[in-house]
Amino acid sequence: MRIAAFGLALMLCACSSFDTIDGGDDDVWQPPPYNDVLVLPLDATITVDAEVDADLLDSGTDAGGCTTLPDDTPCKAAPDLCHTDGVCKGGKCMAPGVHVDGYNWKSGDDTARCCGASPVYTTSNGNCGACGIACNAGNGETCETLGGHYFCRGCIASSKCWSHCCSLSFNPASCAASDCSGNCSAAYCPPGTHCVAGGGTSSDYCSY
Repeated sequence: MRIAAFGLALMLCACSSFDTIDGGDDDVWQPPPYNDVLVLPLDATITVDAEVDADLLDSGTDAGGCTTLPDDTPCKAAPDLCHTDGVCKGGKCMAPGVHVDGYNWKSGDDTARCCGASPVYTTSNGNCGACGIACNAGNGETCETLGGHYFCRGCIASSKCWSHCCSLSFNPASCAASDCSGNCSAAYCPPGTHCVAGGGTSSDYCSY
């Protein structure tokens, strides 16, 4: 049997509003494109259409015993909380399924999200506030909280923010989900998120 490797990378957020700082730098940093992808609901599971090698099955038996079991019977345990159990299909044990980016794998913790099929906390410079929102160290940014939400803070130039807006509404400045004219904008928010106005306690941000 063969295993088909399946990779999932849908990307996610953190944000702000109002004034911008003009960096005056022609070497414009470009974040990865977010919106040219299929957006799935957060409770969706992507089924991997591949068989599991016999030596990977917990039981160590042919097809995980699926030859005698009905379809959808679990046959291979999920490797982590961002996957689902592999199930029997047509007498064969299929590979574990994958939760979409943004799936909340830990109840009560809004930062616990599946990003690229891995359980992470969206509190890092690589996933700041949402999957795929990357803080640009070259623009002075680090992932920090503001009003209970995570932002790439310390930005200098709007052109180098993931959102193309370095908001001066709070100090230090933050890369915000804003058009930098005072309007909440999800134009650069990761798939599966929407723009939420900061309401005076933070800059505008992307949220699941």
